Amino acid sequence: MNTKDKIISTAIKLFNLHGTKSISTNHISKEMGISPGNLYYHFRSKNDIIRTIANKFSSEIGYVLQIQLNTISDFSNNLTSLFNRFFKIQQSYQFLFLEGVHLTKQDPILLNNYTKLRGLIKKGYHELLSNLVKIKIMKKQSLHIIDDLLDAQWIIMWYWINHTVLDRITYDDFQIKKGIKLSFSIIKPQLTSVGKIAFDKTLQTL
Repeated sequence: MNTKDKIISTAIKLFNLHGTKSISTNHISKEMGISPGNLYYHFRSKNDIIRTIANKFSSEIGYVLQIQLNTISDFSNNLTSLFNRFFKIQQSYQFLFLEGVHLTKQDPILLNNYTKLRGLIKKGYHELLSNLVKIKIMKKQSLHIIDDLLDAQWIIMWYWINHTVLDRITYDDFQIKKGIKLSFSIIKPQLTSVGKIAFDKTLQTL
C-alpha cells in the first residue's frame, strides 16, 4: 500500500472511531508516523481527504449496483449479496453516514457528489425492480410506486447505522442481518406467489 492509500485508510479508521471534528491532519500523520509535510504532499487539507474517501465510497457502491438480477436463480443468489455488501460498505465508511448531513452542508462538492450517488442508486433501483417484474418475482403494479418503495428503502438502509449507534448497539454482523431483513420487508408486500417462495428461500440464507 502506498503512502496516499495509507493516509486514506488511516483517516477512515480515525474518522470512524472519533468523528471528523475531533481528527486533524496532524492526528492522521501522527498515527501513521509520518511528517505533516509528507501528508500535505498528497492532500491539501482534511476536506481533500474526506472528498477522496467519499469518492472511494461512491465507487464501491456503484460496483455493488452492477449485480445482475435477471432470473429467479439470480434473485435467490444475488439479492442477499447486494444488500449484505451495501451494509458492509456502510460499516466501513460509517462516519459518512453518521455525519452526512453536516458534511454535505459544509461542503458543496460533497453535496453534489451525494446527489449524483442518489441519482445513480435511484436508476439502479428502478432497473432492479423492473427486472424483478419481468421475471415475475414482483407484481406489475409495483412499478407505479417505485419512488415510494425507494424512499422507504433508502430511509432504512441509509440511516440504519445511525439508528444502531443512537441505541448504543454494536454495528456487527447481527445488526447487518437485521437491517437486511428490515430492508426486505419493504418489497415483501409487492411479491408474486412465485416471488414469495423465492423470498422465503432467500431469507433462510441469512
